[in-house]
Amino acid sequence: MKKWILGFVLALVFVPVLLLIFRKDNVVSRQEAIDLCESNHSKYYNWNDIEVHYTDQGAGDTVIFMIHGFGGSHKNFSVIAEELREDYRIICIDLPAFGLSEVPKIDLKNDELFAYYQRFIRSSIDLLDLKYYHLMGNSMGGWIAWDLAAESDSNLLSLTLLNSAGFGMEKVKGAATEWMTGAFGGFIFKKGVPFRMSKSNAERCFSDDSKINLDRVEKNYFMLNKEGTFSWMLQMAGSIVLPDTALIAQINCPSLVLWGDDDQIVPVDHADKFEALLPKSKKIIYEKCGHTPQMEYPKQVAVDWRNFIREI
Repeated sequence: MKKWILGFVLALVFVPVLLLIFRKDNVVSRQEAIDLCESNHSKYYNWNDIEVHYTDQGAGDTVIFMIHGFGGSHKNFSVIAEELREDYRIICIDLPAFGLSEVPKIDLKNDELFAYYQRFIRSSIDLLDLKYYHLMGNSMGGWIAWDLAAESDSNLLSLTLLNSAGFGMEKVKGAATEWMTGAFGGFIFKKGVPFRMSKSNAERCFSDDSKINLDRVEKNYFMLNKEGTFSWMLQMAGSIVLPDTALIAQINCPSLVLWGDDDQIVPVDHADKFEALLPKSKKIIYEKCGHTPQMEYPKQVAVDWRNFIREI
């Protein structure tokens, strides 16, 4: 009886370990990710020895420049881009290492990572020759966006923050990266992220799981498993840099703060913090909405954004 119990316990311990070791390899090459996830609006350019992917669609001289968050891609804005492209040129960038952009082959210290993205966005605005543009950022992309807006670029027409990172970053970072960090994170995800885990991450960003688009989840799964991307994300998860939120008060363009009231990553009360510091701001909270309002309520976000632009 004791031997049977011992064998059962050992099976409970070692079977999952063996399944983990011999599981399917989910990692894909960048070219495979491009073949599977590229859109009709995809374009590329070179910056600092890497190839950057972005989508460019719509019409008009005025641009809406959209920046995704940690682990995201241009797909995070694909639906709202369709809602707004009739009157605007819409550019959705893939930050280096994310989406279909190349993973940088450089060894950055943890305190250099955010500065790297700051340089990238500033250079991209120049390289893409953006004149008279609106800036829109979600989560980490919001942090990048408001940091840029604090420089008071005269060509920047407005700033829209969607559940933006900025305050209480120790807890926010923990909520965003707890699933991937830990003593064995590098080993566990050496063969990439399983599809079910990619889907569960999407569910963490939504309040209503029925609104999740499985095609976009699948494409995000491929892009998250692009060779080198997850290693880069692990490096970012260890970053010690904190935002200088005092800069928010220097932003002088009209600002729209949009938030989901059921955000499990960045608490909804952070919207009040942004509204209090932004000199010219309007705040809208969406009920039964998670971390990505532009994906969960794209039509309403588009309507609210248009109304905001008309008001200013």
